[in-house]
Amino acid sequence: MRQVIYTSITTNPSGCAKDDCVPILRQAAMRNGLDGITGLLYSQDAEFLQALEGPEDSIADLITSLEADPRHRDLRILLDRHTDAREFGDWMMVHRERRESVDSFDKRLHALLLGVSPETAEYFRALVPA
Repeated sequence: MRQVIYTSITTNPSGCAKDDCVPILRQAAMRNGLDGITGLLYSQDAEFLQALEGPEDSIADLITSLEADPRHRDLRILLDRHTDAREFGDWMMVHRERRESVDSFDKRLHALLLGVSPETAEYFRALVPA
């Protein structure tokens, strides 16, 4: 199983502040589920931090697709490794809903990170107040 953590910036001028990202997130969740990909997506304004895990071929295809997607720019791989087991279980996409406060999402994110490796959690915990 392959795990990749990356950052990118959306080219959408409004970032994800509006409902512009909701259809993209739904489509990504469905596609990722069909391809056996799980993970965690964190976005704030125009910036994305995402962990992806799944079969080698599925992750490779998704990274290639993301790199060619005009809705992303400055895609930067932070971690690319092989793992023995999923750290994100059956999650297809975890994301802060528009109506959810940042504090509420941060608490939920903190709880979700309890079951992942310290190396993976480090990227996300830097975003969440203790």
